[in-house]
Amino acid sequence: MHLIPDSWAHFHILVSVFPLVGLIFALGFYIAGIIANNEVMKRSSLVAFGILGLLAIPTYFSGDASAEVLAKNPKFTEDMVSAHLGWGVAALAMLGLTGAAAWIALWRFRGPGRLSDNAIHLVLGLALVTLGLMIVVGELGWEINHTELKLATQKTPQIWSHVHIILNHFPTVGFVFALGFYITALVINNEAMKRGSLVLFVICAILGVPTFVTGNASMWALTDPPVEGISKAVINAHRDWALYTLFGLAFTGVTAWIQLWRFRHLGRFTDRSLIVILLFAIITLGIMAETGHRGGQINHPEIRVATDVLPTDATAGLSVYVEKEINQVIWFVPWQTVHFFGFALIFGTALAACLRVLGFWKSVPFESVHRILPLGVFGVLTNVFSGMLILQADSSRYLNEITFVPKVIFITIGAIAVLYFSLSQQLWNVKAGEDAPMSAKWVAALVLLSWTGVIMGGRLLPYV
Repeated sequence: MHLIPDSWAHFHILVSVFPLVGLIFALGFYIAGIIANNEVMKRSSLVAFGILGLLAIPTYFSGDASAEVLAKNPKFTEDMVSAHLGWGVAALAMLGLTGAAAWIALWRFRGPGRLSDNAIHLVLGLALVTLGLMIVVGELGWEINHTELKLATQKTPQIWSHVHIILNHFPTVGFVFALGFYITALVINNEAMKRGSLVLFVICAILGVPTFVTGNASMWALTDPPVEGISKAVINAHRDWALYTLFGLAFTGVTAWIQLWRFRHLGRFTDRSLIVILLFAIITLGIMAETGHRGGQINHPEIRVATDVLPTDATAGLSVYVEKEINQVIWFVPWQTVHFFGFALIFGTALAACLRVLGFWKSVPFESVHRILPLGVFGVLTNVFSGMLILQADSSRYLNEITFVPKVIFITIGAIAVLYFSLSQQLWNVKAGEDAPMSAKWVAALVLLSWTGVIMGGRLLPYV
């Protein structure tokens, strides 16, 4: 079993990603609960903080034991290990303090009563300080064993590898927390928590796109020219599972968004659809666990065991096959046509919705405009799949184009911003002849700017 650690280093790699990334998602859910003034969301977030605080214990002991092993390896400098360990102790102490404050708040205000504002803000402040320390610790930890990040001889910049190392933990660890919140919401039948959990699923799905893109770029940064000790065959095995993960995230994220969209019109969730999302999420989490393990094998020999059979053929695998097929004109042209059609759907839908928010077509209530949003989501889904296939055809060239980076950034921002249109109660209440709130207009401007940037970045790829 990949999730059963075989050494202290393996255990530390598995457990240490949760305090940092988990804290970000728990903080997001907690802040959403404070804004919505939802007691269940706040209490559930406090439980998450408490669990993260308990994780500080195995994280510290596994890190301390790993440091002793690393001290015997000349590959790792004493200064780097000591710096990571020192900052780690401070961060984990703050994490434990945050968790203790959360448990105390839950115990003091147990029962049907409301949490005190002082307790809520104390935990929030401690969590924010802890997050800052965790960011420093994470960066120092990644640099210990990822010396390839300092290479400057590659055709593809190593910044892609650096970003991928950081980014890939968000869909994975975030998905674990989203699933935990979601199951809790189903058990206690809390509508606000269900909506919050579905939002997290959608965000994880959106983050899967830049994660997949940076993963492809990392492959070229590590293999052209080759980096000693890193196998292209092992990378390809990881890429295959990453492609399956992208599909799983897409199905889970889209079905979650459809439920958010339907909730606006029906005012309720359907049990059958919620169970389908749960099944999608569980399957996707299993796929992501395998993907993460395969990724760890690329540059973490300490997690490999004698029974592991690593791939050796760099020409085998689904990703390699897709690359060869899409390079054929008979496949490339149809997929590119589908990609352009998807962009038309996305921008047309975004333009219509944003113009209404900005004050045009005021004779139409926002509820009516909201009905066309599935067209845009269908366009996004179409472009994710077609775009990833097109990327596989000539990823080395695309990834090194100057307009590709802003395109991926704008996709992420634009997709997350559109969530506002299905979440804002103020915007939903805008009737015919009424003006949208100013906050909605700022979001609409951001959406239009983002998707305009995506189209411009895509169209300029062949010319820059």
